[in-house]
Amino acid sequence: MEEEFISWEILLKKVRRSLTTEEEVRFRSWLAEDASHQEYYERMRKVWSADETTDTLTTDVSKLIADFDRRIMHENRNKKNIKRIIYRIAACLIVLMAVGGSILLWQKRQTDFQPYAEVVQPIVAGYSKAIVLLSNGEKVNIEALADSLQFSIKELSVEKDSGILKYNAVAGKDSAYNTIIIPKGGEYQVELSDGTKVWLNADTKLKTPIAFTGNERRVFLSGEAYFDVTKDAAKPFIVETDMGDVQVYGTEFNVKNYVSDKQLKTTLVEGSIGFSNSRIAEIKLKPGYQLTLTEGETHPQIERVKVSNEISWKYKRFCFENMSLEAIAKDLERWYDVEIVFADPNLKKLEFSGNISRYSEITTLLHFFEESANIKFLIDKRIVSIGRK
Repeated sequence: MEEEFISWEILLKKVRRSLTTEEEVRFRSWLAEDASHQEYYERMRKVWSADETTDTLTTDVSKLIADFDRRIMHENRNKKNIKRIIYRIAACLIVLMAVGGSILLWQKRQTDFQPYAEVVQPIVAGYSKAIVLLSNGEKVNIEALADSLQFSIKELSVEKDSGILKYNAVAGKDSAYNTIIIPKGGEYQVELSDGTKVWLNADTKLKTPIAFTGNERRVFLSGEAYFDVTKDAAKPFIVETDMGDVQVYGTEFNVKNYVSDKQLKTTLVEGSIGFSNSRIAEIKLKPGYQLTLTEGETHPQIERVKVSNEISWKYKRFCFENMSLEAIAKDLERWYDVEIVFADPNLKKLEFSGNISRYSEITTLLHFFEESANIKFLIDKRIVSIGRK
């Protein structure tokens, strides 16, 4: 019956955590109608991108998949085979949506897909996973926890459904620290004890107190994170990196400081932040500006940037304009957990512009680069080699 189906857009917005109040009520009502709806949503959440749109599709994708689910259940196949088929169909549809969504690459005519070297295991995009090193030395792998909506771990609650770790503020608690580790091919969101929200990109470490005590709120970052800081004039928020401190005055901003890059970039979305270290007096940024400091330099570069490109990873996309292939390759290495090598070092200087989902398989993404330049990619296990055609 038609009423058994829910709009794909509502399910997609639920994954994105962007439902309106009315849509949330509709979703909860649908979820309560039948126990199978929860299972269906969990399956959809695992295999579908959190940033695709259906604007260019003429079919109700959720109805299509639901019909497929119903057919295979009638066939009474075993669970393993069902999952394999579902993932195969979902992967095909993800590619369809990526191509039909907002690909803005070079506007060249698409040709037949060129075969890659045989890949034993497909290289898929990253997903929600994290490891927490508790203050007592215990190590908790969030991905290995049983698959349900919520867990409690010491001072943390884990909402696997939405990919969020939440600190539970404890009044008078000693300032013990936990470290949240996001491996390559991972991402997670953290809500600190003061309500500050932090999105963590792949290959990132965030050291944070269980509860903020004293006269400041200080966290330690290595990697990339987007912060939405709760205002508290009595307790300034500070992001400490190995290249300096970002002082926050109630704001949203991005910090990128990977050790291998030997560079720090902080981009202000709104509000006000300042940067300083032992050799640089505090420099304040205005919204829309980015501060870049390269290792060994004492004068950071400040420039106006297209903020949407700098924080696109938070919205599940790769967005770049005139970016070198070398810089793009570093992001791909972290997100897909691969090693990228250049057969010809001069290829590192090639520049590209594009806007594409981060949730396609890597072969889909690499194909678009091949279409725009005289280059080819060869994949051997988790090593991607770039050479000339």
